Amino acid sequence: MQVGPFQVTYCTNVHPGESLLDLHSVLGNEVASVSSHYKLRPFGAGLRLGNSVVRALLDDSREEANLIELCEKNQYSIFTVNGFPYGNFDEGIIKAEVYEPGWQDPERVRYTLDLGRLLARLPGPKRRTISTVAGGFGPHTKSHEVRQSIAANLMEAAEGLAQIAADTGVEIRLCLEPEPWTTLETTDDVIDFWDRYLRHPKELTETHLGICYDCCHQALHFEDPARSIKRLDEAGISIGKIQVSSALHIDDPSNLEARQALQAFAEPRFLHQVVARTETGLLKALDLPSLNDADEEWLAAAAWRCHFHVPIWWTGSGHLSTTKAQWEGAVLAAKGLDDPPHLEIETYTWSVIPQAERQAMRDGHLVDSIRAEYTALMQTLETKE
Repeated sequence: MQVGPFQVTYCTNVHPGESLLDLHSVLGNEVASVSSHYKLRPFGAGLRLGNSVVRALLDDSREEANLIELCEKNQYSIFTVNGFPYGNFDEGIIKAEVYEPGWQDPERVRYTLDLGRLLARLPGPKRRTISTVAGGFGPHTKSHEVRQSIAANLMEAAEGLAQIAADTGVEIRLCLEPEPWTTLETTDDVIDFWDRYLRHPKELTETHLGICYDCCHQALHFEDPARSIKRLDEAGISIGKIQVSSALHIDDPSNLEARQALQAFAEPRFLHQVVARTETGLLKALDLPSLNDADEEWLAAAAWRCHFHVPIWWTGSGHLSTTKAQWEGAVLAAKGLDDPPHLEIETYTWSVIPQAERQAMRDGHLVDSIRAEYTALMQTLETKE
């Protein structure tokens, strides 16, 4: 839905389901329940569409027509989709597999352009976005040759999106989502990659490539959101989408109770990268469980932040706090951009939040928590600072 200059939505990856039947159920029930609380129409629905669902829709015109009909009936506007996870995001152990295939693999290009073709046919505005992995899994994409391949495939995708725009009138921007342990992690990484690999041809990169600024991910690196967004804008890198999200934070890693409170969020499905701020720089761990026996350098750090998306209205409990102030700062900074990005609430980890904490959050009701997230975001958008 439109709130001031922004198109606002939440990502449906918080709802379990990978099949076409699941997609219809989520749109007809959970999303409908959230949207019923708001009078603004159309209501934005940020879809998470994996490869199998995209193929099923493109291969069967009747299924595609049914989805379009469902969206039109409920007055949904599909202005952004999450094209980061290619495969199953609902069950099993995902961890680093979520980055596969990376952008060095032509299969990522094919999937993304299929997703673009589908997105252009769904009801929504003329300008849309797809968020995607920022290259691939970092340890696999360090070499210059691999990064050249990533850039070449991104340019191929941009050319394909330009053709979709020519054919349909729908302009889609592919937005790379920096994340710890991917090819691009920090604002410096993004600017350097654009300068080295993605400056030409300019008409393609300015229109069909950009960044998805995930507030949780950038908060992990202790970046100041206003400064980061200003630097990206000054570098001529479009921020097509902001994923409004919070990370976990502890102030005193030497405190055993604080570390235990954080370790309670360790779980087997997703990666929960951790970054520590020290006097000499940052320390990084690939996953939270690896810090069960943290060494002295980690324990002496000023703070730890963990990649675990928690509801954006939540400020923490006990020894735990969140990076709520960072997403608020990012949203306020985005109000100064000439080209307002899409805003998407993304708290996909609801089902793996520790049960006791989840039960304390809006009595464990997901829809109530999502509505509270909208309230928190809208209150920040109304701030005049």
